[in-house]
This record gives sequence, structure tokens and C-alpha cells, in this order.
Amino acid sequence: MHYTIPISQGQRKLIKSLYRKDKREEHDLFIAEGIKLCEELLDSEYDVIQVIVRESPPQRIIELADEFNDMGIPIYSAPKHKFRQLVKQTSPEGIIAVVGLKELDFLPNESFIALDGVSDPGNVGTILRTADWYGIKQVFLGAESADQFGPKVVRSSMGSVFRLKILYKDNLAEFLKENFSDVDIFAADSNAKTPIEKLKHNGKYGIVFGSESHGLSKELDTLVKDKYVLEGIGSSESLNVAVSAGISLHYFAKLGK
Repeated sequence: MHYTIPISQGQRKLIKSLYRKDKREEHDLFIAEGIKLCEELLDSEYDVIQVIVRESPPQRIIELADEFNDMGIPIYSAPKHKFRQLVKQTSPEGIIAVVGLKELDFLPNESFIALDGVSDPGNVGTILRTADWYGIKQVFLGAESADQFGPKVVRSSMGSVFRLKILYKDNLAEFLKENFSDVDIFAADSNAKTPIEKLKHNGKYGIVFGSESHGLSKELDTLVKDKYVLEGIGSSESLNVAVSAGISLHYFAKLGK
């Protein structure tokens, strides 16, 4: 890779800073780590600003670097010990992309998922990936939810973060009230009487999920039309929110057929 440029101390400092939300917002940048995410970026509408590869990378990373280079994106190289300092993965794959944030708008005529205080990045990323699988096009994040462009969320979404319209709203309830008043909103509740299999929707819907410890805020709870229960047969007290979202989306997708 004769076109690579040695990474500078300033670039290393910038990349490390992008693990923090305030710095991502300050620079309008985020990072995507690993082969899978960089492959997804090639087919996305996001602007890749620069790519950093580890010295002596495997063949697939060389091929990816060639593709980014052909697009006019600068490619920087870092010695193995310095590359390890840039990432928080236990076993980094040897490639990082620095990506520009995008201004996104919501789709008023589409169904949605809304997350109210879901703070675990792994859960948020998994829900984004599952929503993408079931054809949901937009996800709204309320206060205290994990940042969609945090490295753990981006990584666990497996590229779905690049395809979905994901919007953060400080006042999620007010946003939904103003823009989706005509949409039936549903929520899972272990105390609900209606099994999810008995629900009906008109093809356009919203599902809201709260934090596992606090549930939905009172403001969001008032917007819910119907609550449903995911019936189990074991003795576990509750479901992980990402698992609950996956089961819910499966049934809602079937209801829409």
C-alpha cells in the first residue's frame, strides 16, 4: 500500500477523543472499527473522512484500503502498538474509519421504534440491528439512551446504524405527540393482559421500550394505546430489553402481513 501516510500524533489524539460523545458532537465525527463496518460504509451514504490501517494488515484490509483510496479517501498507517492504543476492542482487526455525522430527518409515514432511557450500548446496537432486519426504517432515542454513534453501539449494530434514520430527541414524548399523533403506539408490559399474538395494527405503528430498571417515563406512557405481554413458560423474572424488542418486532412483522 504505497499510498499510505504515517499517522500523526494529532490524528491519534483526535481518534481517541471520538470515544466521547461531546467530542463526537464537537467535531461532527464518529469512528467505525473493523472489517464488517468498513465494508458496510462503502455501500452507505455516509462520508468517510479518513481510514487508518495497522501496519502489515491481512489481505482483506488491503483490499478495503484500496477501495477507499480509489474513492479519494486518505489512508493512514499506524504501527501495531500505536494502532492498539487507538481502539478499545480486545482483538482489533486492523482498520478504523473516521466518518462524518449526518443530519437526518424522520419519516412521518413510516413505523418506528422508540427507546426511552435504554442506556446500554450493546442493547441499543442490537435493537438497531434487529429493527433493520425487520424492515423498520427509523428509530428514535430519548434522554439517557446510549448515543447511536458511540463505538459500542456502532459495532453491535453491525452496520445497521448506517441504514436507519436514527434521531435523538431530548423530549421524546413531545416529539412523538407532535409528529405521530395518528399512529397507534404499543409497549410491552409484564402486567398487561393482552398477549402480543392478539394485537392488531393498521400497518403503521410505533413500539416504545423503556429502560429495564425504570420502564417508560410517565409522559411516554400516556401516549401508549395498547400494552401487551410476552408470555413465557420459565421462571426468569424478565427479559432483556433487546430480546423483548426482537420478539416484539417478529410478531409485529407477522401481524402486518
